[in-house]
Amino acid sequence: MLRKLNWKKITWAILFVSLLLSVIFIISRMIMAPAELKAMEEHAKVKTDYVLMLLQCISGLLIMMIPTFIERKISIDIPDSIEVIFYTFLFCAIYLGEVRNFYYLVPYWDTILHAFSGVMLGALGFILVRFLNESKHTHIQLTPFFVSFFAFCFAVTMGTLWEIYEFLADGLLSTNMQKFIASDFTVLIGREALSDTMMDLIVDTVSAFFISLYGYIQLKRWEKQGYL
Repeated sequence: MLRKLNWKKITWAILFVSLLLSVIFIISRMIMAPAELKAMEEHAKVKTDYVLMLLQCISGLLIMMIPTFIERKISIDIPDSIEVIFYTFLFCAIYLGEVRNFYYLVPYWDTILHAFSGVMLGALGFILVRFLNESKHTHIQLTPFFVSFFAFCFAVTMGTLWEIYEFLADGLLSTNMQKFIASDFTVLIGREALSDTMMDLIVDTVSAFFISLYGYIQLKRWEKQGYL
């Protein structure tokens, strides 16, 4: 009988190898890249673009270790399905998005990923509350409403912190994570300059709301059936 595939290890390995090879590739390209473009070449990259990619890949290599750290040090059991989704998200956001340029090549790629992350973070919020409810060291028993409310707030907070990270990176490293510079190198001003950040926050909030609402309905159903 064939052994069941361990998708968690497979997705982890694919992500790790992709990011590690990307770091090596980016460093080699960054050395030869010009400081600024002399011609209006579409999707051409300068040193700051490679700095952003390198930062994202290194961050990804660190972030992908978080589930293992949580399970070993804090003893929170994260379902394998959530970890597979988490590694898949990092692969799509960092490797495909930044390294393979999907943010520019695929319409609404950034919006799709933010919707995906809102759902994922909302689910993680439910897992954290379940851990607190079942922990012997705490005496917390939240109602379905407050569990869902916590999951919603957790997801929106994480989305907001990500936008703060993008803002700081753009200011300190002269990157374009908040897309305030258009693909034709036009610097956006006013409302247009805010559109990417606000769209990300709105999508994060809407997706977090729907996963929290779904979780609330499920918890109320289990409460009526006596599982809670």
